[in-house]
Amino acid sequence: MPSTTIFAAQRERLEAERDALLAEIAALERERASREESAGIGNVVAEEMMETLVRERDLALRSNARDLLEQVNAALRRIDEGTYGICADCGEPIPLERLEALPYATLCVRCQAARERARRW
Repeated sequence: MPSTTIFAAQRERLEAERDALLAEIAALERERASREESAGIGNVVAEEMMETLVRERDLALRSNARDLLEQVNAALRRIDEGTYGICADCGEPIPLERLEALPYATLCVRCQAARERARRW
């Protein structure tokens, strides 16, 4: 099990990630609101189609950022609860290398691979 110092570093990293995601979501919301204010002013069909594509892209980006934010917040809760770094499936420690690569990981590599194999079938 990694030391508390490592978890403190992971907490800082997760908090920075959370702040970046919150800023990204806010920026996307501001862009959406700005576009909505100017929508319908002299738009032609091609511009409306482009606007639809941009809205769909932004919706996907906001959704992805919110999903990541949820995972980051869950990881911070696990640190507080003392369950961070423990695989949710097998209960074994998640290797530090995996946590460094994906700080909000909930599964060890073996269990993650098993889930991905099961999804393919």
